[in-house]
Order: sequence, then C-alpha cells, then structure tokens
Amino acid sequence: MNFRDVPNLLKFEQHARSHSEDEIVMDCYKRIREIIAPVPKPPSGWEFGGAPPVADLKASCQAVEKATRLLWACAAATDQIAPRPWNYLPDYQASLDYFLDLNDLELMAVTQQHRIAWEATVDVKQTTK
Repeated sequence: MNFRDVPNLLKFEQHARSHSEDEIVMDCYKRIREIIAPVPKPPSGWEFGGAPPVADLKASCQAVEKATRLLWACAAATDQIAPRPWNYLPDYQASLDYFLDLNDLELMAVTQQHRIAWEATVDVKQTTK
C-alpha cells in the first residue's frame, strides 16, 4: 500500500512534501510509511478476478485506521485542526498518546467535530496527474 491508495493519506503526503522542514510532520510521515508499506495494495472497484484474501483486507483496514490516528496526532501537534480541540497546543508525544489510546467510537466523535486544515488546502486532482 502507498499514500496514493487512500485519499486522506494522499493529502497528508502532499502536506508533508510542502512542509519537509517540520520535524513533527516528517516523523509522522515516516511512521505512516512504515505502517502502510508492507500492506498489500487495496483492490480498486475496477479490478476483477475475485475477492482479495480476507487477511489482505484486514491488514489494509488496520493500517489505514492506525495511519488515521497518526495523522490526527500530527495535525493536533502542528495546530492543523479546526476548530482546535483544546485551548492549548499539545506536544507531539501527548498527541500520539491521546489519539492512539482513543477507542474507535471516541475517535469518530472527535473527528466528526473537527477538520484537518491541510485536507481543505490540497487539491488531490492535481497530485494524481
């Protein structure tokens, strides 16, 4: 799997490329790359030839879920969440701990109320050409 296989990962990749001097962004980029690289590419809706193995689908889902948590931690620590979830800017490790420790429903509740700023500023159409 790579960043281009998932829209929010692609947007983050573009954000990371334009913020390569930011240590937090680059650390998150490397962490996500390490998570998704060993995972088989998810099948597209246009691929034929039978269903992929369940283990591949499970691995893809787990990788995307963990990568999403890392994205949100990076966004929180770099002040890229609107509206800000807290009255202060948390440090990166505290953000990682927070988002990695949320259960699935808690994560959904947080992400439903907030948006990541770089997702609104990256034009995916331009990046896929």
